[in-house]
Parts: sequence; structure tokens; C-alpha cells
Amino acid sequence: MKKQFFIKLICFFLVLLVFPIGYFAAIQSLPAMFRGSLMGSIDIKQQLLEETPGSRVVLVGGSSVPYSIECETVSETIGIPCISMGATAYLGIEYYLNLVDDFLHEGDIVVLAPEFSMLQNAVSYSTTWMAVENSPILMKALPISYFPHMITSYYKYGKEKLSLWKEKGRPTLTPKEEYIAFGFGTWGDITTQRESILESGYDKNNLLSLDENSLSPQVVKAINKFYKKAKQVGAEVFMTWAPFNELAYTGTSEQLSKFEQTLYNQITVPYIGKLSECMLPSEIFYDSNNHLTSKGATLRTQILLDDLVENGIVNQK
Repeated sequence: MKKQFFIKLICFFLVLLVFPIGYFAAIQSLPAMFRGSLMGSIDIKQQLLEETPGSRVVLVGGSSVPYSIECETVSETIGIPCISMGATAYLGIEYYLNLVDDFLHEGDIVVLAPEFSMLQNAVSYSTTWMAVENSPILMKALPISYFPHMITSYYKYGKEKLSLWKEKGRPTLTPKEEYIAFGFGTWGDITTQRESILESGYDKNNLLSLDENSLSPQVVKAINKFYKKAKQVGAEVFMTWAPFNELAYTGTSEQLSKFEQTLYNQITVPYIGKLSECMLPSEIFYDSNNHLTSKGATLRTQILLDDLVENGIVNQK
């Protein structure tokens, strides 16, 4: 009697697994549908990092990185390639660090410029699926802590992918063609000309305030661990700020200074520049509170270069 009960119980659970396994297999059988997006750029950027020899400047952060740093200018100024690994903040800083640390070279200069949401560890796991879809290499870099959330968010991602497939069908462009069509340049930054399209001067749905929860202990641990590992292979790591629209900041200068001190106290990575400099005029923001116009990107790039020179990290050619 007991034996029959356990057999029925096992069969019951196997039946329960049929739908999720079938759903996963059906979604994975579809071609990658998000390549022509910020998320989909990670695949090309990973290949770029893997295939570029010698010392590099590697920029790590969310979407503000490709929208704020002109890689060609950095490369021409200091004489080594500059690779922008930023795609979207929703992947989380821990994922980016995992993706980068297997491909670090001796002599690399890694500049971490995480957005405030990344410091808070605000990860979107369905968005992460969009970035890693159909790529075993990109999936391999997923932190273990992501796995439970990735499982529970798969249905949402699958639903969006299936909807896109029904609407557009199989992509007609290659991944590289989609990457270029989106506006990415040779080194992973956005090279299309941009002027502000923010009607109110800022995105009212993305306001920023800072408190004791604005820096995640998990993020601190991940950054400090990455810094230690990078030093072992002879790479240098520095932190700097990601630009933010001053009109969207609802806090005070004292709160910003206090948060800056918290960063200095908890993160062992040397910080270049001042966090207060991240609040930039609204007119140089393109379509969000983190994305700069072409003029804004030129300004931010020069500030970064000045910081790197002033701190003795690089010499201008």
C-alpha cells in the first residue's frame, strides 16, 4: 500500500514538471529575440572583451556607461583600447563583474561606474534572461544568488519572447548587424548623435533619494572580491560615478556627501572623482536620467580622462 502511494506521489510530481520543462524547451528553441536592444548587446561585448589582446581600459556599469563615455576618445588619448561593457543596470553589478573577471589581462584598467540602482542591487531577473538568452557563455557568468529568481522570472521573460516572436518572427539581421543598428560603435559605446528628448527635462518616474539602504552589503562584497581577484592578475580597478540628472535628485547635498563617505568606508576600490559631480544639468540628458546626449558624453569623457591623468593612472599620448 505504501509502495503504491509513493509511486503515485512520484508520478504526480513528474506530471507537475511536464509543463515547466515543456515551456522551457519551447522558449529556448526560439531564436534570440532581444539582440537588437541594450540587453542583447552583452553577447557582442563579451566577445569583444575576449578577443581584444593586450592592456585595455574596461568600463563597467549600466546603460549610462555606453551613453556617457566615448571609447574612441579615451583610446586615442591614452593609447590603448577602451571597451564599454555597460548595457543595462538591471543586470546588476555582480553579473558584470563575473562576466569580466574571467577575461582580465595584466595591465588592464577597469573603471567601475555603477548607477545608483546597481549599488542598491536592484536586479531585474526577467531582463537578465533577455541578456543571456540562448548563450551558455553568458549564462555561465550568472551569480549563484541569481538562480532562484531566474527560475521564478522565466515565465515572464518567456511570455515577452514568445510575444515578440509572434509579432516579428525570426530576426532578419545578424546579431552584429542588430548591434550596429541599435547605435553601438566598435568599442561598445553609443555613437549615434543625440539631443535631449525629455519633455520635462527629466524622467519623473525615476527619482532618486539616498538613505541607509542605498548601498547593498551584497554589492559591497562583490566589488571588494572582484578588486582582490583583479589585483592578482595584474589589473588595476577604480570606481567612479555614473551621471544622474540633477532635476531628478530629491535629496540634499548632505545626504549625497554622507553616501559618498559610506562608499569610501565600505568599498576598498580606490575612488576617482567626486560623487557630487554626478549631478549634471538636465539639458545634457538624452532620454532618461542616466543617458547623456552626445554633448554630455563629450563632457563626461573629458572629466574621466582628467581624473585618470590627475590620479597618475594614465598618461596622455
